[in-house]
Amino acid sequence: MSPARRTRLAGFLGRGPVLVCRYGGEGEPPPSPLPGNAVFLELEELIRGERPAFDGEPGYAQAMVVVPGVLRLRALVPHAHLIPSVPRLSVLIEAFLGPGSPVPAFPASLPGPELLDFRGRVLPCGGRLVEFVFDGPAPTAEVLAGVARGALGGRRGAPPLPVGRALGPDAGVWRPGEPFRAPVEPLDLTLLTGAGTRNDDVRSPHLARPAGAELSWGSVGRAGTDIAPLRSLTVGDVPPVDERVVNPVGFVRGCSSVVGRLVCREGRWVLVAGGRERWRVPDDGSVTDVDVAAVRDLRAVRVEWGRHSGPLAAVRAVAALAVAGVPVVSSGVPVWAGCLGGSLVGLMGSVSVAGLADAQVREEFSVRLRRAALGSHSVAARWRGSAVRAGVGPVPVASVSVVLCTRRPEMVGFALRQVGRQRGVDVEVVLALHGFGAGVPGVREAVEGFRASGGRLVVWEAPGEWVFGAVLNGAVARASGSLVAKMDDDDWYGPDHLSDLVWARRYSGADLVGTAAEFVYLEALDVTVRLAQPTECAWHTAAGGTLFTDRRTLEEAGGFPEVRTGEDTRLNLAIGRMGGRIHRGHGGNYVLRRKASGHTWRVGSGYFLKHGGERPLPGWRPSALLEAGPGEGPPGARRTDPWTAGEEPARRAPAEAAR
Repeated sequence: MSPARRTRLAGFLGRGPVLVCRYGGEGEPPPSPLPGNAVFLELEELIRGERPAFDGEPGYAQAMVVVPGVLRLRALVPHAHLIPSVPRLSVLIEAFLGPGSPVPAFPASLPGPELLDFRGRVLPCGGRLVEFVFDGPAPTAEVLAGVARGALGGRRGAPPLPVGRALGPDAGVWRPGEPFRAPVEPLDLTLLTGAGTRNDDVRSPHLARPAGAELSWGSVGRAGTDIAPLRSLTVGDVPPVDERVVNPVGFVRGCSSVVGRLVCREGRWVLVAGGRERWRVPDDGSVTDVDVAAVRDLRAVRVEWGRHSGPLAAVRAVAALAVAGVPVVSSGVPVWAGCLGGSLVGLMGSVSVAGLADAQVREEFSVRLRRAALGSHSVAARWRGSAVRAGVGPVPVASVSVVLCTRRPEMVGFALRQVGRQRGVDVEVVLALHGFGAGVPGVREAVEGFRASGGRLVVWEAPGEWVFGAVLNGAVARASGSLVAKMDDDDWYGPDHLSDLVWARRYSGADLVGTAAEFVYLEALDVTVRLAQPTECAWHTAAGGTLFTDRRTLEEAGGFPEVRTGEDTRLNLAIGRMGGRIHRGHGGNYVLRRKASGHTWRVGSGYFLKHGGERPLPGWRPSALLEAGPGEGPPGARRTDPWTAGEEPARRAPAEAAR
């Protein structure tokens, strides 16, 4: 029993009839001794229909909701309308790994009763308790949704999913963090997530999804069970991973030499590392943020597929670890686990544990693995796929406007090639020619070539006397995308630079995302320096050439500060001061070019050599994630591939498997 459950709840509860609800602790004893005025309820019983609804029962003066962590809280939100409305509501999160806030904030306004008081406290066990007092009964579902959003940080949370709802006992798994709502649009999509789940009011496109009980497949853990029906399952039949909770945030380059093993023992999947059991996988295969934190120090996790081993638990656990960026390897995947998806299965077998001893190889493998898993097993991917299968789609991909401002006509062609390499996003380029026209030799040819390749391009000739910040704002005003990315004219970008930022914005919930300037090419010295930079974390700044946000956040921050230099640093500060959150992702997609002169950030090569966390490498040495071809490097540089002949198989195989 956890320390939180040993806490006496009597001190948290007031007078009058009290309802204590728990979600996610079924099978364990009730929380510590309750006062005589309290009624205890396992919410799973209510969701499954094993207990009558609260209609007609006497009203409660207070309700307390107890959950083991944020993952279960988000899974509860779609079912929270089953809990009666009360004027006083408490939420106890027993294990909390929030992004820095001591207590979950409550950012949403509520319809109906006025909020009179809100308090939050950190408990000795590390959990969080939040309490609300209203001037009348408040909608529990909306309050819990607000707590779930606030617990994950950010001002607005993740971008919305396709319009839809989920019904049934597993609604919280398929549509976590969002309260139940009736359809409001003709293209609304409904997922029926349980055996016999019915709703006579469903007139919109709908799909039936297997229930968790059907997909737990516990009987498969017994010898002699027929697993043939499982071979027909697809990725879309597997409950998704909640990427707002389980994600790459917290990934670290440094790790131990210990390799974890995901094995099946006595019909249960367990993760063993260093001679001890780190955690047991539940029957439904769910993995929490606390579970992921317990294995961040491992070099890798090797999956040892058993002949009879409970497929759902295995598939969901592997998918969750991959979404979180934990390096997962396997020498072979059984046929019934093919619902992991071909790209993920191929990557897991593409590299050896020995090959992951190199920190950079390990990080590059982690990035490729998380891309494949997010694209197949995240909530966003599952709903996009379901919309297409129901005939609602195709759901459009993210629309990104890249603002590209330059004073150098000779760099226009290079800069447009970097944008043209981007994949997985719908890109529009706003090219601001600062102080020169589109008819300058070399510029016209570059513009025509970009358009001939199918690229969308807006060209604007900005006045030469304008400061750089004003030119950026002018470019943003001419952009049509809801998302805005700033790219520089002389830096290198990998083909997944923008798509990785789109995912980072979703799983982090941050208002501004970007990357660290980890790789720096010093042109005067012809060396590459890798700076020691924290990544995949909330940070106070991101590299100016990688800033990525939405138009609303940019407008609320007042746009780019209209200054000659330092506009990116000041924008970072402005977003932080208005309560926004900045997330800094991995730096493998980006190489900062430093020439001898001509930069607005006026620091010399010595600055980068001093702060380099690793030995400078001769020539141009980008990450393999840049996928740089023979003509991508700087002219005259010593072209040293990111791998040597001995490393080539270990480092190229993951890239080839991902394609």
